Amino acid sequence: MAIELGLSRITRLLEHLGNPQNSLRVLHVAGTNGKGSVCSYLSSVLQQKPYQIGKFTTPHLIHVTDSITINNKPIPMEKYLDIRLQLETLNKSHSLKCTEFELLTCTAFKYFNDVQCQWCVIEVGLGGRLDATNAIPGSSKACCGITKIGLDHESFLGNTLAEISKEKAGIITDGVPFAVVDGTNDPSVMNVVKEKCEASRSKLFVTDPQLNENTIDTKAWGSFNLAKLPLNGEYQIFNLRVAMGMLDYLQINGLIDITKDEVSARIMKVNWPGRLYRMDFCYDQLSKRTLPILMDGAHNGSAAIELAKYLRKEYGDQPLTFVMAVTHGKSLRPLLQPLLRPVDRIILTQFNNVEGMPWIHATKPEEMKDFILTQGYTKNVAIKSDLHQVLPSLAQVSGVEKQPVVVCGSLYLCGELLRIHESHLRE
Repeated sequence: MAIELGLSRITRLLEHLGNPQNSLRVLHVAGTNGKGSVCSYLSSVLQQKPYQIGKFTTPHLIHVTDSITINNKPIPMEKYLDIRLQLETLNKSHSLKCTEFELLTCTAFKYFNDVQCQWCVIEVGLGGRLDATNAIPGSSKACCGITKIGLDHESFLGNTLAEISKEKAGIITDGVPFAVVDGTNDPSVMNVVKEKCEASRSKLFVTDPQLNENTIDTKAWGSFNLAKLPLNGEYQIFNLRVAMGMLDYLQINGLIDITKDEVSARIMKVNWPGRLYRMDFCYDQLSKRTLPILMDGAHNGSAAIELAKYLRKEYGDQPLTFVMAVTHGKSLRPLLQPLLRPVDRIILTQFNNVEGMPWIHATKPEEMKDFILTQGYTKNVAIKSDLHQVLPSLAQVSGVEKQPVVVCGSLYLCGELLRIHESHLRE
């Protein structure tokens, strides 16, 4: 089933479930890039015994249950299947025609309500205004966060930053008391978010747009001057400021009670695989031999620019080897132009069907190769359609030919490689 934005189907399904979303205390996060990182910062800082902190983020990296976690532990498979069966029965018997994402979203709401989570950190799937997660009423949202907004999913959200921002800011609905927006956003984005907050009578906080090393100012805890951030990339300070702006509001208003030292310690425990993530990939299940790689799910122009900044800072002019697969329908130019240079080589591959998302598939490597050669980005282009063979073949290259390996272009590619890695470690 293809992507079909709208709230009518999920609203009816939730009504048959008893509207579990109405009983949740939610922190809702939208944006083009950085949503998952903000959600990880939020859930990490909020975790303290005996609290149950729910988190719903998509897409999953390894298994579909990874999307629904409590205290960073995925929903148990037995519980997941039990709720899914109930939802699919309701969906069929009432002819609701809910999409796969709507069923997954309802599964998260039901699970979080069943275990009575103290807080639920919810990431928007696509857009915001008509996204399934926006079935949560404004009165259940303690705070909303808007991360960096760029051009992505134009066929669904609009062709300008203002149009896309209108969809993203749609999570700020009547009853939402407070919202935080990344201050590095384009003025056209900021104007839309400000207008939406005024219309919804929500107070808006704009984060510091200056790099200022790793400094974060808060009203509740004073200034944080972090020696380093747990996630790579200079842009992470801006994601963290969005999360801290939301947490600052909760602390000031007595909705949480966390010390400054606890905040600092929990920030440093954040882990978010697939985003500028360094790992030793186990490519040989018999010998357990590994290959160091940098993995990043950069899947749009804004993310590609940030990845390129990081690569130039880390490696300078050194030639790189890219392993790439891109979701079909993505615009290739903004994704490839910032990254590829004539000295680089690129291996084009593809990922398999994504569990629960039958409409998602990879762009044909041949199509990407033709585009890269036509644009003159690099002549060093190869195709290896079997993902299982890509990294072993790179590991066997010897001597001066070895180059830093960067896996990017899609979170689905990153997820499939992580599944291969884990299976090789288990066997």
